Amino acid sequence: MLLLDEPFSALDQPTRESLLAELAAVLRETGVTTLFVTHDRDEAARLADRVAVLAGGRLRQVGPTAEVFTTPADETVAAYVGVETVAPARVLEAAGGLVVLQVGAARVEVAADGFAAGEALLCLRPEDVVLSLGDVPDSARNHLRGVVRHIITTGAEARVEVDCGFPLVASITRRSLEELGLAVGSPLVASFKATAVHLIPRGERR
Repeated sequence: MLLLDEPFSALDQPTRESLLAELAAVLRETGVTTLFVTHDRDEAARLADRVAVLAGGRLRQVGPTAEVFTTPADETVAAYVGVETVAPARVLEAAGGLVVLQVGAARVEVAADGFAAGEALLCLRPEDVVLSLGDVPDSARNHLRGVVRHIITTGAEARVEVDCGFPLVASITRRSLEELGLAVGSPLVASFKATAVHLIPRGERR
């Protein structure tokens, strides 16, 4: 077994990227069992077959990488794996695998089974949100009108916080930000698919 405790934490980005690629190749070739400790979710997503989220001295969730990143067990795990929109929601109706939620002042449709009347947490990753200046004719069920409240630019990306009846965060490229002409106060439409939303029953908060 190979044990690695944050081996790339003190490296500059280009060196880290290079060594990550080399390590990933070595692990694929050798198949050696490796325990890799990291605070960087991108490293975990890139290298791991299985992920364990440790917080407050407890294992909050263990499972295949894709499962943990797309269906976090609670708010703590959601925050670790990059879910930036976590909002309280009330189930209005559920039928045929489709759940209609009241989220703040907005109604949201979600593809989910096993939910009846009650409360839940809506989880949505920022990269699953599309921003536009008007309704976009696509397969997304949810098109919410809103207003830009905050923008953070980091390199080639931008995080845009939108008030669309509840706080929602979208990740877009800096070029898209400039092409859309977005600024604080700009009106827009935030769109996302019903399948992009993950629901956590409120009774599972811990």
